[in-house]
This record gives sequence, C-alpha cells and structure tokens, in this order.
Amino acid sequence: HAPTNFAKWRTATTPYRVEWEADFEPYVVVRQDCPEYDRRFVGFGWNKVAHIMELDAQEYEFTVLPNAYMIHMPHAPSFDITKFRSNKQYRICLKTLKEEFQQDMSRRYGFAALKYLTAENNS
Repeated sequence: HAPTNFAKWRTATTPYRVEWEADFEPYVVVRQDCPEYDRRFVGFGWNKVAHIMELDAQEYEFTVLPNAYMIHMPHAPSFDITKFRSNKQYRICLKTLKEEFQQDMSRRYGFAALKYLTAENNS
C-alpha cells in the first residue's frame, strides 16, 4: 500500500493522485462498468493485484481521498491462504496463472504492459 502514502493522507485536506506500483492493492470505488476481476484468480493470491494492474493499463486514475477510510476487521486465516502457505502445488499453480495473466497483458497492451513485467521481476 506504499503509493497511498499514509503520512501524507493523515494531514491531507484535498484528494491526491498516486501512481501504480508493484503489488499495489488499494480498496477502490469504481463505476459498475469497470473491468471485472480476472476469473482465473480465485481463492488466495493475485486477484486484487491483477485487477489494479488492469485498471492502470486502461489508464484509470488512482486518487486517495482525505477523511475517508475503511476498517479491516481481524479474522482467522482463510482456507485458501492456509493452502497457499502449506501446499507447494498451490503456489506453483498461482505462479503459472500470474505468468499467463502477464502474457495476456502484454498481448493486450503491448509496450505499455512492460512495466508490470519489470516490476514483478524486481519485487
């Protein structure tokens, strides 16, 4: 959540834009006709990351709102995150799906999608 810049948010009085970064998973408010989540990511892993990448590729703007927040309630680990942590095959499958998604992004967005590949390799 680094792009949000929580130190800046705490004192902000006006909305401010932020740029996409690798593994960015903000909570977003979007129109109903925005791109849907990629259906290959179910359970734990990469559903929100892929969605935000898609929004960024389509040139959506990410704006942080002052005086707006959500509360994440603590909860027990989900079945899927438990499987991700304990099952090597689950992690291999997720890695394969990520690679397929990135290839699809490259096909759809060409050169502009290169930043997603580069960021993933550096994170």
